Amino acid sequence: MSKVYEALRQREHELSASAENQESAAGTVSKNDSQNASYRELDFTGHVLESALATGRPLENAGERIPFNSAAENHARHPHTSNNGFRRLTSSCKEESRVVFSTDPRGLAAEQFRFLRRTLELKFPEGAVLLITSPAPRDGKTLTAVNLCACMAESGKSVILLDGDVRQPSLHRVLGTDVTSPGIEDVLAEKVDPPQAIHFVEDLSIHVAMVATPPSDPARLIGGTGIKRLLTWARERFSWVIIDSPPVLPAADVAQLLAVADAVLLVVRTHSTPRELTIRAVEMLGDHLSGVVLNEASVGSNPYYRYSYDYGRGNGRR
Repeated sequence: MSKVYEALRQREHELSASAENQESAAGTVSKNDSQNASYRELDFTGHVLESALATGRPLENAGERIPFNSAAENHARHPHTSNNGFRRLTSSCKEESRVVFSTDPRGLAAEQFRFLRRTLELKFPEGAVLLITSPAPRDGKTLTAVNLCACMAESGKSVILLDGDVRQPSLHRVLGTDVTSPGIEDVLAEKVDPPQAIHFVEDLSIHVAMVATPPSDPARLIGGTGIKRLLTWARERFSWVIIDSPPVLPAADVAQLLAVADAVLLVVRTHSTPRELTIRAVEMLGDHLSGVVLNEASVGSNPYYRYSYDYGRGNGRR
């Protein structure tokens, strides 16, 4: 009996030594391999699981579709991208730029944008594609678009601002930043996918797609299938899609953009925009027009504005 016992012990020792030698030759078996085997037995599959195993982090947001090369991983590898995977951008808005949600968020102008936001939210509770235009150049439509986007983002809405004036883009000047390729013109030409041309402006919490290089054939881009593809992508991801459109009268681009927008705001500069041009713009926009934004209205011209101006600075009477 003792000989049998000794034989069993010897066989056990030989098997153990053989296993150790095989392990040394093949390399140490990783914990992830054993975990993967366990998960395969449980029939867990998919990129989300692979990502969680690869990073060693607990599985979060399992109900969301998160690709293996997720935005968070892109941000870790590329520090110039935001947490949502888009290129980061910081505006350099000076006080004279009049981006009020950066320079004077408690002022009268900011309050007027909040009033406009509430009006739009009542009309479009789920958000919309909003076109912002003007009768002529230099009426303030781009500045209005930036401020309205920042106002929407302030309330927690997801917002993207599209530079639709590809002939004479000015969004980069208002934000005080340079634009690197690819730009929105590359998306419209269907050379790149929409996310490649998106920036996230961190200090305003808005997403923007700007023109990097004005194209030689803007009419073809605006009238092509690229704009529809971009808006389909944007509608699925953002509550508000705001297009900084060209002016109504100098070019025909606005007429093409009207077909893809849910509503239109017309920006008119007080004591500057000719009355005749305003009338013609209103007639051309027709039923698409949802409202008019009066730019540079005088504070002292209306008792309500004068009271609001004083109240916002703590000078209101009680």
